[in-house]
Amino acid sequence: MKTDRRTALKLGSAAAATLATGKAKAQANPDVIVIGAGLSGLYSALLLAEAGATVQVIEGRDRVGGRLFSARNVEGNPEWGGDSILGGYGRMQDVSANVGIELVDHQSRRDLSPEAHKDPTNTELALQGKLIPKGDWPTHPLNKMPDGAKNRFPGRGFFQAVIGENNPLESFEDWLDADSAQFDRSIYEVFKEIGWSDEAIALNYNTNVQYGTSAHDISSLMWFFTQAWFKLQGELDRVAFKAPGGNQSIPEAMAASLPGEVHLGKEVIGIRSEPGQAEVHCADGSVYQAKRVICSMPIPTMRWLKFDPLLPALKAQAIATVPVQKITKIILVPKKPFWEDDGYSPAMWTDTDCGEVRALREGEDANRITCLMAWGRGYLADKLDSYSDEEAMAQVIADYERIRPAAKGQLEAAGIKSWQSDPFAAGDWAVWSPGTVTTMVKALIDPADRIHFCGEHTATSNRGMEGAMESGERAAFEVLDLI
Repeated sequence: MKTDRRTALKLGSAAAATLATGKAKAQANPDVIVIGAGLSGLYSALLLAEAGATVQVIEGRDRVGGRLFSARNVEGNPEWGGDSILGGYGRMQDVSANVGIELVDHQSRRDLSPEAHKDPTNTELALQGKLIPKGDWPTHPLNKMPDGAKNRFPGRGFFQAVIGENNPLESFEDWLDADSAQFDRSIYEVFKEIGWSDEAIALNYNTNVQYGTSAHDISSLMWFFTQAWFKLQGELDRVAFKAPGGNQSIPEAMAASLPGEVHLGKEVIGIRSEPGQAEVHCADGSVYQAKRVICSMPIPTMRWLKFDPLLPALKAQAIATVPVQKITKIILVPKKPFWEDDGYSPAMWTDTDCGEVRALREGEDANRITCLMAWGRGYLADKLDSYSDEEAMAQVIADYERIRPAAKGQLEAAGIKSWQSDPFAAGDWAVWSPGTVTTMVKALIDPADRIHFCGEHTATSNRGMEGAMESGERAAFEVLDLI
């Protein structure tokens, strides 16, 4: 394929734009249509364009970035979506450099001191609406921690360490091997086998669920892969890079680096494969044609598409049934550092509608807290979504103030984001139920006729942002072998 086809794409971009507005028909079809202007779609488009293919990216939203979305109305641009670029995110770091984004390491802002009064990003524990001082916890009546861990606070840090200690995988890349199928069962079973009580599981996992809705509906194999992979990130380089202006700046720069413009507002409703070409049909009546299609749409949004011909049975089943994480975030901006009045950290791990509250230091002063972010996952996300946005934010503030009277009147809600209510996401990252890893992962990856698939849900060696990039790379190479 000749590299001068980039020039042809630039000349043809105006014609493609008229097709998008319905004023006229494009004069020439691109080699590839990429559906979705998130990381995976944009990376596949960049790789295809660099190889000389003509590409048109279309996006249903009125912005690029997908699940990279920065709260630019708040100091420091905290993230509604993907937060940090870790040590092993090689593709993310390389692409950021290539598109002119100079990443900033925020790792020092994530490291926690055990003493809250010295580091207000340390996390407090609040159960049944009351804050429990760390010194009271080992003998507290609500302490249902496993034997030998009564002095440990419950939550992510503890149970993830336990999963890591009991990880049977020699390498995180072994998770899709046939021999690993025996571990494709619930993480609840693993906790029970190492001696945890139901109360300990409920306290540590279900109170602020990390993946899924409870320990019953998440595969331990996914957890073994995830924990081994995150461990490797820290071993490679202990960093937590972010982009100036928010991580959304990265896909924006990627889109600007493409030879042609991304067509926004193109909600896809159907994809057809025909002899010699594929068609993508949009809700506004526009139709795009190309030799191949790369679909980077999240799993649940593909449930609303019409595929012609029908997808293979196992692939259709995977799209219809593989869950994605429910997550609702609320950003709270403090009017003053009220935590200095009561001597506790503003960050809390609770069993109220606040869920898990993180204290973020995103501004120029690395020691100053710029905002709090309340995370509701699983059933808590469902509960928050049952309110209006204003009611949900008011409820979280009210619960926070009940736990921390010093905060009364000191918090302003700066916004809310429900990923499962977003019609172009319908949730966040893919989660794997027991028994699905060894049957569904490959089904989601495999092409169907002239349609190729990418997105973090199709990554096999990485998670999160780097997983999205890995999948876009694979899809681009699949297509290049065929056009």
